[in-house]
Parts: sequence; C-alpha cells; structure tokens
Amino acid sequence: MWLIIAVITMSLEESLKDIKEKYYGFLYHYYRAEVYRETNWRNRLDTTTNWSIVVTAAIASFAFGNEDIPHIVFILNYFFVLSFLYIEARRFRNYMLLRERTRLMEKNLLAPILIGHDLDIDLNNEWRSSLADSLNSPKIELSKTEALAWRIRRNYAIILVFIAILWLVKVTTSPTKSESIFDVYKNARMWFIPGEIVFWGIIVSVFTVIFLSLLSLNKTSHSDLP
Repeated sequence: MWLIIAVITMSLEESLKDIKEKYYGFLYHYYRAEVYRETNWRNRLDTTTNWSIVVTAAIASFAFGNEDIPHIVFILNYFFVLSFLYIEARRFRNYMLLRERTRLMEKNLLAPILIGHDLDIDLNNEWRSSLADSLNSPKIELSKTEALAWRIRRNYAIILVFIAILWLVKVTTSPTKSESIFDVYKNARMWFIPGEIVFWGIIVSVFTVIFLSLLSLNKTSHSDLP
C-alpha cells in the first residue's frame, strides 16, 4: 500500500516538474518574441528620426547654396519635421506597449532567477494577470500627448531649435544683409504676411512646443529605463 502511494507521489512530482519546466519554457520563448517585436519598433523610431535629420541637412544645403532661395524652405522644413514627429509618436506608443510587457517579465521573472529565487506557478500572481490582460485587451497606457512630449525631449527639441537657428541665419543674410531688427522683419516677410508676425510666430512656436513637452512627463508603470 505504502509502495503504491510512494509511486503515485513520485509520478505526480515528476508531472508537476514537467509542467513547470514547460510553463517557464513557454514564457522564455514568449519573452524572446516580444523583445524581437520591440526591437523592430525601436528601429522604426530611428527611421523617422533619421529622415528628420536627412531632410533638415538637405534643405540647409539647398538653401545656403543659393542666395535666391527664400527662407520659406526652412518653414517647410519645420512642418516636415513636425510631421515626422507625429508619425514617430504614434510608433512610440506601440513600442511602449511591447516594452511594458518585456519589463514585466524582466522584473518579475528574469531578475528573481538571477538572484536565485525559486519560482512557483501561481496563476493569481499580479504580474501574470497584468500580462494576460495586456494580451487579451491591449491598452496603450502612454497618451498621445505624452508620446509627443517624450520624443521631443529625446530627439526633436534639438532638431527644431537647429531649424530655428538656420532660419534666423537665413533671414538675417538674405535677400539683403540685415543691420537692424527691422531689416530682419523685412526679409522675413511672406507674401501679404508682415515680417514681424512671421518672425515671432516661428520663434514662439518652436519654444512653445519644447515648453509643452516639459509639462507632459511620462507616467507609465515602467518608466525606469532611460
């Protein structure tokens, strides 16, 4: 009788061990898949940033290579970069969804293993429930405003300020060299729009975008990564 009980107990222990190994094996493979997807979205973010830099460099070379080219090309450049910023912010939200999932597993699965903690299968564990909810009903915690602010702080603030500097150099040297602020206003004039409005409109808009980005701080659960 005791022999039968011992055999059954050993069999159950082996079955549970096998289930545990398969369960965590599945999680490890799933983690690798999510990291791969996260990397792809990371590369897509780099693509829009690179295009912003390339377009800005090309327009700067074109504008300063010929004095007859009007300063409006830098205003177009400004709106091109804002378009890339919007696209990148949308991509960044998708990237952050995947990043949230990988961080859940890194903090609650990989880190405990590295410090030698034994992991038991507990389906009621909060992090597993959060991960399951994210898979069943994907919800991006990062708002559109926060995503825009994040990308401006990380990359686009420098690009936008650089465009503003290029534009200032252009309106102070072309079509005539400026000796006073009134000459700058004259050069900044666009069709029927007074130069004063154009000048201060560009300056204020650039710094307003940057200022607003500082007011929207990231509020996601795993904002502990740089």
